[in-house]
Amino acid sequence: MLYDQCACEGGECPQRERCLRYRGERGGRQDYFGSPPFDRSSGECEHFVDIATLDPTDAQIRRDAYDLWLSAGRPEGRADEHWRAAESALKAARARALRVIRE
Repeated sequence: MLYDQCACEGGECPQRERCLRYRGERGGRQDYFGSPPFDRSSGECEHFVDIATLDPTDAQIRRDAYDLWLSAGRPEGRADEHWRAAESALKAARARALRVIRE
């Protein structure tokens, strides 16, 4: 959810599908830009936040996989299983944080 981050309605911005300010799930009170801040002359937006930054990092996956391993009783030979489960859970959380865009 977007908290303490100004949201964007996207307008004609070509970057909107990849922008967290447009795709982020709204929650509670939300401020919006008066008009999309995309600058056509430069082809850039100074407020662009790439949703790829929400992709789970190896450190996050490792931390969660370790927690899964501990909760499973520290079994031998299941590291790949715990890694995949942790990665899947983090990706699912990311998906829930993004609005589904229907055009």
